[in-house]
Amino acid sequence: MRTYTTDVSSRTESIALQVPPGATSARVRFRYTGGNNWYWVIDGVGIGRP
Repeated sequence: MRTYTTDVSSRTESIALQVPPGATSARVRFRYTGGNNWYWVIDGVGIGRP
């Protein structure tokens, strides 16, 4: 899980996921909680092998 507590400028991030043996599917969730409704975005999400 990633948590941000201040403004974060636009950047590319990679997060390594732990894959259990025998897994055949995955679920990724994004959640926003806060009071700043001026601007936020998640864009260009991709899931793949390194």
